[in-house]
Amino acid sequence: ANEKVLENGGAVIQGFLVKEVHVSDGAVTGVSGIYQKEGLHFTAPLTIGAGGYTCPVAKVVTGQHDEPMIDKDHYCGAYREYWTGVKGCDDWKGSIEIHFIDGVIPGYFWIFPVGDGVVNVGIGMVLTEMDKQKTKLRALQEWVINEDPKFSKRFEGAKMIKKTGKGWQLPFGSPRKKAPSFQPRRSAMAGAICVGDAASLVDPFTGEGIGNALLSAKLASELFDLEKHREGFSSETADEYQNKLWGELSAELTNSYKLQRLVKKKWLMNFFIGKAVKKEELQRALTDMIASKEAQGQFHSKWWMVKTLLF
Repeated sequence: ANEKVLENGGAVIQGFLVKEVHVSDGAVTGVSGIYQKEGLHFTAPLTIGAGGYTCPVAKVVTGQHDEPMIDKDHYCGAYREYWTGVKGCDDWKGSIEIHFIDGVIPGYFWIFPVGDGVVNVGIGMVLTEMDKQKTKLRALQEWVINEDPKFSKRFEGAKMIKKTGKGWQLPFGSPRKKAPSFQPRRSAMAGAICVGDAASLVDPFTGEGIGNALLSAKLASELFDLEKHREGFSSETADEYQNKLWGELSAELTNSYKLQRLVKKKWLMNFFIGKAVKKEELQRALTDMIASKEAQGQFHSKWWMVKTLLF
């Protein structure tokens, strides 16, 4: 990516700490911050916020319109560690595991193969549910690894790689009941566009965000015209970006949100699993829905549900 920027006459500064996002006459005009103990200031017709869930540009975009940046119903806390020697994970090409466990539901526990016998082990839960349960994810993960009858056996003799524990938040792209303006939340204004996690685009069922981040970046690059916006990226184009973005992602993210809510209902999941034990088609669907949007869509086809569960 750096090479592409340099080839096209750009510059790359890594390790720059944004201290302030500048706004003038209702438009973002640039940023200032610290690089190698030196203060720097940059101006541009368009500032793109790609700073993740704490992005300073996103804070300004939402704040300028008196809209909340964080909605705890749509933000997920996450914690992960890297482990070696976990039983059943000898093949690095093994399946991605997502588990809904008593004591963790409505959150979930995951084991992702990384390579060379290393696995990403983590746990996630929506912030409102964390508040209700008054739980800490790190402590909850320790309980799963050490106390849960199934997983404690798999982690016998396994070792956590030191200093790999990390906590963060996932801003989901699920639709809000009473969005102040744009869904899933405001992500652009005059002079600024947010992309990826900074625009709250993480899939609320799988936790995946890279695909939606790339789509948002593509839309941003298509809408910005250097000649047309030389004096500043307009609020009208910012609105166009938000409408196009939700137009592309609304069906997928709404469907994923419904699935996220479905797995909170333990009795319903138990019913599905019970049926899946006897039906190969449902087994495949339950497995595929983790990675396939098409498979997820089946779960909201009434005819498919009736046919699969009753016949």
